[in-house]
Amino acid sequence: MGTEHPPVADQARVFRRLRARLFRNALRVALEAGRVRLFSMLLTSLIVAGFTFGVGYYLFDQLAEKKIPVKGSIVASLFDLLFFTLGGMLVFSTGIILYASLFTAPEARYLLSTPARADRIFATKFQGAVAFSSWAFVVLGVPVFLAYGLTAGVPWYFYPLLPVFLLGFVLLPGSVSAMLCLLLVRYMPRNRRQFLVLLSLGLLVLAGVWLVRVGMAARNSLMNNGRELDDLIGQFDLVRSGLAPSHWMTRGVMAAARGDAAGTVLPLALVWTNGLVGYVLAAWVAGRVYRPAYDRLAGGGRGKKVFRPSVLDRVMGALVFYLDRPTRVLVVKDFRTFRRDPTQWALLILFGVLMMIGATNFRQYYKADLAVMDKYAISLMNLGGTAVLLCAGLSRFIYPLISLEGRKFWILGLTPVSRDQILRGKFAFAATGSLLIAEFLILASDLLIGLPPEGLALHALAVAVVALGLSGLNVGLGAYLPNFKETDPSKIVVGFGGTVNMVVGLMFLVSVVGLMVVPFHAAQLARAAHGGAGVSPWVFAGIPVGLALGAAAVVLPLRAGARALNIMEF
Repeated sequence: MGTEHPPVADQARVFRRLRARLFRNALRVALEAGRVRLFSMLLTSLIVAGFTFGVGYYLFDQLAEKKIPVKGSIVASLFDLLFFTLGGMLVFSTGIILYASLFTAPEARYLLSTPARADRIFATKFQGAVAFSSWAFVVLGVPVFLAYGLTAGVPWYFYPLLPVFLLGFVLLPGSVSAMLCLLLVRYMPRNRRQFLVLLSLGLLVLAGVWLVRVGMAARNSLMNNGRELDDLIGQFDLVRSGLAPSHWMTRGVMAAARGDAAGTVLPLALVWTNGLVGYVLAAWVAGRVYRPAYDRLAGGGRGKKVFRPSVLDRVMGALVFYLDRPTRVLVVKDFRTFRRDPTQWALLILFGVLMMIGATNFRQYYKADLAVMDKYAISLMNLGGTAVLLCAGLSRFIYPLISLEGRKFWILGLTPVSRDQILRGKFAFAATGSLLIAEFLILASDLLIGLPPEGLALHALAVAVVALGLSGLNVGLGAYLPNFKETDPSKIVVGFGGTVNMVVGLMFLVSVVGLMVVPFHAAQLARAAHGGAGVSPWVFAGIPVGLALGAAAVVLPLRAGARALNIMEF
């Protein structure tokens, strides 16, 4: 008698047991073998959440001091923009994680070879992707609303309702992202590069038109000393529309803040019902297109490929002109790997665009005196965000480079370069890229905000120290604490060495920013609040200490990594 497969109806129970067992195993491993990693992740999240809470509390407190109603339309408009931005980021991040989980993970290949239904596989991967992508949403969003609740004096049920709203909200952008991911893979034209270029150009044109309209409306408002704000506020009608899920969230949160318990029922129902309907539609789409999409992706692109030098590769080679030719070739090889990974550069582009838009809007609000978001506090926020972006990006891409070279290190051994040169080349690649990206982001945002020249120079110097120091730490620790048994870079990053690298990197950037930048901003904020002619020269006393820390972060890890790499046998 042949083996019978379990009924289709039992698949839901099987996958529930699978998820529960995976969760228990992961929790046991984290508590037994990965306590350092678990503690580091929690500590990092608490630091980010605490910083976000502090900034939010300061800004809401400033609104209250200026007699601006914290339960009025201005704060509601800010919440509309916040939910819209976070929802857009959830769409983007969930799509990237789902693509990797559904189409590139070995587990997905195995599950598709079993009698498991496609929608069941999708449901399992969808829940993990939403949970992973919404972690940043929780860490960044919840502290803002806790700070708002404390400054606005909200009723007690505001706090238990908040997670209910947030849990329902993440379903909708996650479902939209899942459907877009599945449909793009299934029906994207064969010439993917041309399609993606045209799609990106179209999105850039739309964003450019909208920004031009916002700029013209802001200019008209500024010319009239902020009296004619209807045109400026009208540019955000899409965000404030009654059909936008971000506006449902704002209506519910503001109703709870005002003590209108009955007014929270309809927005909460809209959030949850639309989120659940979106999930059902996404599962329906997955049941019909997931397997064909996977087969199309797995069976496509097997023809002969012609590899030609790229203009970007030549630009990268020119940027590291100071290296010898063999080392430059290795740098270009690492850069080519980076530019072919859309999860890396796409996140950088998204963060940069959001920061530019935020800086532009803050500048208009500051000049029009619509809010009291001091330019020094905002620029410090931008600097902190840029530093954290560098720490996360370098940890994700630079730290695993040596570990990923391990099994094919014999190929590098055939090249006319020493292991020290390999390490220097990876440092030059990391330092050059991070310097260009970070300096552009911070200087452009500071210029938009209107920071004075001394602030610009101080930020440029601090970002350079952070970029060089983090590059040295990631390359050096990547060679000193490698993991040659793992081929997945994401697992290398969350391993013991990757966790140590992330914690050390965060401590380094907090120390550098705290020593070199925070005293200057604190002095400027105090001068603005209490008056004064200028700031004391002592606020710059931490700059030499920050420079020394940056030099140590470059030299010491690279030396340790070089010694460890030279004694390794491959």
